[in-house]
Amino acid sequence: MKKMRIVLTAVMAVAMTNVQGQNDVQLNDSISNDSTMWYNQAHQLGEVTVKSRLPKTRVKGDAMRTTVAGTILENAGNMSDLLNKIPTLEAERDGAVKVLGRGEAEIYINGRKVLDMQELSRLRAEQIQHIDVVQNPGARYAASTKAVVRITLKKVQGEGISFQDYASYMYQYGHTETNNLDVNYRTGGLDVTASFWAGRYGHSKSLQTDKMFYYVGQQQNEGITKQNSKNIWKGWSPQLQVNYMVDENHSFGAYYKYDRHPSGEFFSLFNTDCYEDGVYTERSESRISQKDRFSKHIFNTYYNGKIGKLGIDWNLDGLFDDTKTPGYTTETTTPVVAVPGISTAGVTRSINSNTKSGNNFWATKLIFSYPIWKGNFSLGGEYSYNHRTDAYSFTATDEVPVKATDSEINEKSAAGFIEYGRQFDISGLNSHLSTLYVQAGLRYEHLKNDYFNFGQREDEVCRNYGDWFPSLSVSMPIGLVQLSLSYRQDIDRPHYSDLTSSTIYLNRYAYQSGNPYLRPTYTHSVVMNAAYKWLGMAVNYGRIKDAETMSTEPFPGSNDPLVSLVHPINTKEDYNQLSINPYARPTIRGSVFSMPLTWNPTWSVYAVFQDYKTPTADGTIKTLSRPYVMCAWDNSLELPKKWRFTAYLRWSPKGDYNNFRLNRGQFRTDIVLQHDMNLRQLGELTLDLRCRDVFNTGKSDAIVYGVRELTAINPARRTFSVELTWKFNEARSKYRGSGAGDKQKARM
Repeated sequence: MKKMRIVLTAVMAVAMTNVQGQNDVQLNDSISNDSTMWYNQAHQLGEVTVKSRLPKTRVKGDAMRTTVAGTILENAGNMSDLLNKIPTLEAERDGAVKVLGRGEAEIYINGRKVLDMQELSRLRAEQIQHIDVVQNPGARYAASTKAVVRITLKKVQGEGISFQDYASYMYQYGHTETNNLDVNYRTGGLDVTASFWAGRYGHSKSLQTDKMFYYVGQQQNEGITKQNSKNIWKGWSPQLQVNYMVDENHSFGAYYKYDRHPSGEFFSLFNTDCYEDGVYTERSESRISQKDRFSKHIFNTYYNGKIGKLGIDWNLDGLFDDTKTPGYTTETTTPVVAVPGISTAGVTRSINSNTKSGNNFWATKLIFSYPIWKGNFSLGGEYSYNHRTDAYSFTATDEVPVKATDSEINEKSAAGFIEYGRQFDISGLNSHLSTLYVQAGLRYEHLKNDYFNFGQREDEVCRNYGDWFPSLSVSMPIGLVQLSLSYRQDIDRPHYSDLTSSTIYLNRYAYQSGNPYLRPTYTHSVVMNAAYKWLGMAVNYGRIKDAETMSTEPFPGSNDPLVSLVHPINTKEDYNQLSINPYARPTIRGSVFSMPLTWNPTWSVYAVFQDYKTPTADGTIKTLSRPYVMCAWDNSLELPKKWRFTAYLRWSPKGDYNNFRLNRGQFRTDIVLQHDMNLRQLGELTLDLRCRDVFNTGKSDAIVYGVRELTAINPARRTFSVELTWKFNEARSKYRGSGAGDKQKARM
């Protein structure tokens, strides 16, 4: 229910956050050899020098690799700042990483799947050797994996105890404070890390205005809603991971994490003015309150090794969580237009609800690899099982078109794959050619889903299907130009929260729910990458079937045609989507008043073209084909005495993305000031000061199309934050578990 808690704001999370998430510009190493060398060139331009130490991006097997060690990227600071400087990547401060044109990425550190995205905040740029970005992952990855980012750390020497403490404070309409302490002990092949996170979230607020427009017969209806919502929660989380490396060929370990949110509260004032054929008829004032308690256990154990030439990678994972969300809504409706014989006094109604959900999840994965015919052959499988419960109950003073539910889902998923990759020497064909890398794979996934409501099996909701997912990747340098081309079919299964039958009462005209009839989304994707020195471009074409989107429709079974239901649905027609992302990132060195400066600008454009067809309120079908464009200009200045200043500029004009249309352009400026302080025997302290949306111009206005059209308007939200990171006798993790059932866990 957490995902649904933001009520109609969640609809525009699809409309606005999704764009600023996906579009806000805002990996088998032993197979491929480096095909290019560093380009050391300097051109004196008066007081300015354009010089190397450039972060070289080149083809490496199935990925585009950016080298960090020995380049200007070593001074980028924290991981989110570093990843934002990697071509095609966009990283949020909370750890979420997206690949432009593809979506959310899986993260691996030294071959281990990252289970907690907060782990990225514990890393610094100077710890990184290189970063590989895979935009069309091969068959070894789950078919629902849109992209992969593989981070390789520098080798670390030394033993003993080290610790790192990270504290942050954020202010917007309230305040958020968090603190994370990591303590590491290393001796011989043993590596133990204990962590403890605690925090309070409460800085953000939703001040959204929604306009819902639709027809009932020939009558035009419009509801204008103003929301004032705030979410506050507290939590804490201990974590322990143990790794033991017997030798270079054998290592094993275990990981455990406990998440606890003992208290969380959501408050919302939800006031709606109703109009019929332009005449103001009624005002509805709702007060919505929800509380939640949440706990989750996560564990992983693994073995990673080699017997002779046979490589073995085995993982066992478990996830167990429990969420309780009681809610209370009171609504007062007052007629505005006087009708003879009907009182204009306000009528108050209330509804109490309670949602309980839980998951009991297990998964295991086993992969074998072996060198064959001068290449590498991989064979593996994965199995997962989840038992999910989701119960919704309510009491109401008036009759409402809502039913109580007590659902149970038993889901089994099995997968197997084969994959082969090889590098060919083609230098004899042409003086500009050197090597050609080819990787091909085939994956089969089968899912069986049994759905019960109040103990009765509902066959029309159950799922039992299997799919084949081919993949192919080809890469090669042509002279100084790096090229790669890849194809993949992938799947995006609905999150469990989108499949729930639980319903939120907003007011007597609007409800929000999940949809147990949702189908998975299939995408055929072709990606091309090209890089030349500090220039590059990524092109992605996708053919998308059964895309999931939010829709506002008449409430099924309601006797009142004015009642609406907001819920996820699948699109009726397939559509095409093409994205183009050219970028340039030179390094310019010079001096101002004898003070040495290094300027690292990045210019990029992200453009999306599509032919998405959607129904509209007047009954016609509209093709949303206006290009969506995001222009970005990032500026990083390396200042003396370990100071760094960064400014991020984002501008986007009107355009279409999926089933919504941006009605106005957007512009935002973010600034960051960082300073590293050497405390000598006490370690190192890093100060990070930020302001997001400096000029408070990041407003949004968009229409979500459907049979009932929803326009959402959001004000700008300037945000301030300060972060302190203290490191003492720093060490880095040797944990090598890669995790199993990761995409199934993400659906929870």
